[in-house]
Amino acid sequence: MARNEKLFWYSLLSSFIVILIIGFANPAVFAQTQESPDYIIKIKSFGFVPTFAVVNSGTTVVWVNENGMMEIVTAPDSFGTREIGPGMNFSFLFREPGVYEYRTSYATGILVVD
Repeated sequence: MARNEKLFWYSLLSSFIVILIIGFANPAVFAQTQESPDYIIKIKSFGFVPTFAVVNSGTTVVWVNENGMMEIVTAPDSFGTREIGPGMNFSFLFREPGVYEYRTSYATGILVVD
């Protein structure tokens, strides 16, 4: 395994552990499985709410920017990079099961698609 690939996996694992620690410290950070066709993830207070979510395949996830500035959200394994203006949103239909990481320059979130 190449050094960069190892660093990627260590980084992803570290991010996941931090998310778990935050979630256990504040259970409101975690979401249960989704119950509607759309699932909303808010960008606010320089983070994602929730930071971890589980949805069914075929769910449209909507990122809503509640910060007062432009946000750039990146998800290399799904939608790539999107700019979301203040008060605006972006949606993406997740058709394939998997674990998807999304991030800004200051926050990381994990979405599990069943």
